Amino acid sequence: MIILPPFRLRLNGWGTIIFSCFICIGQVVFALGGIFNAYWLMEFGRFVFGIGGESLAVAQNTYAVSWFKGKELNLVFGLQLSMARVGSTVNMNLMGWLYSKVEALGSAGHTTLGITLMIGAITCILSLICALALAYLDQRAERILHKEQGKTGEVIKLTDVKDFSLPLWLIFIICVCYYVAVFPFIGLGKVFFTEKFGFSSQAAGAINSVVYVISAPMSPIFGLLVDKTGKNIIWVLCAVVTTLASHMLLAFTLWNPWIAMCLLGLSYSLLACALWPMVAFVVPEHQLGTAYGFMQSIQNLGLAISSIIAGMILDTRGYLFLEVFFIACVSLSLLAVVFLYLVNRAQGGNLNYSARQREEIKVSHSE
Repeated sequence: MIILPPFRLRLNGWGTIIFSCFICIGQVVFALGGIFNAYWLMEFGRFVFGIGGESLAVAQNTYAVSWFKGKELNLVFGLQLSMARVGSTVNMNLMGWLYSKVEALGSAGHTTLGITLMIGAITCILSLICALALAYLDQRAERILHKEQGKTGEVIKLTDVKDFSLPLWLIFIICVCYYVAVFPFIGLGKVFFTEKFGFSSQAAGAINSVVYVISAPMSPIFGLLVDKTGKNIIWVLCAVVTTLASHMLLAFTLWNPWIAMCLLGLSYSLLACALWPMVAFVVPEHQLGTAYGFMQSIQNLGLAISSIIAGMILDTRGYLFLEVFFIACVSLSLLAVVFLYLVNRAQGGNLNYSARQREEIKVSHSE
């Protein structure tokens, strides 16, 4: 769930603090639901957590495009993804161990779960502390550098959507169709590798998590690569084609799935570094919060709908048809990339400028 302020609220200042508070409260309520064996309370906690988490991602992106411009932006988004995937990997490998340690101390059943989740809330508190520090540094920078971020006279509002350009809508389509073929697949992948390839549960889990393991170190590397070369659309095209090849290998061959999943991990890392920064190239600064919020919202909507569809296909048709569904989604993303390339070329080609061209334009504008 995304909350976009319809009033003049600094999305990357107070917004970050407020959404971090939502995350802390949501996680604590979620943990209390486990301690008291109240499932409804756990659901409510996750609801509150979701409000903060998704909106915080928008605020984080707004911070990134406010502090970093041009060729630096791809590396920044790569680092963001890298840290997120480090967190995911640590969570997947640590929480089970932590649960067993709490259980060994004498707690039982739902109490063990609740205490484990409450320990996890410590990371949410650390996130809130970082949000407070970042808000202070941002205000300090504005005062020293005489910046007027968020005070352009424009109001962040959902009616900005009607002014979004065709390239931005194509970026949205690429985002939704691509991630639909990644996250739901990872959610169902463990059983897929067990049934089709005969792996043990532990081996299947290792293969399934390799996408996140690869993306943690490779995202900043790819971000730096895109920064040095430019050509964002070409890199997005490479990522989508590689993902399509990965799903086709999984669907129609019996090759070792490590190959396909490593390709998927590399392409997933590359796409995030090249795609998300393009929003800042086609949207006025006062609309960036709305644009990133809308992009995150439709991505989540697409993931919610596709997860239901994927489950229905899996129950009625099996994994082959499920892979065909994912291949169709990536193919739609590929068509959108090609269309974006043609539209961008007709409009001047700024999304596919080389790093040198962007630097020359930046210098000419500063003179």
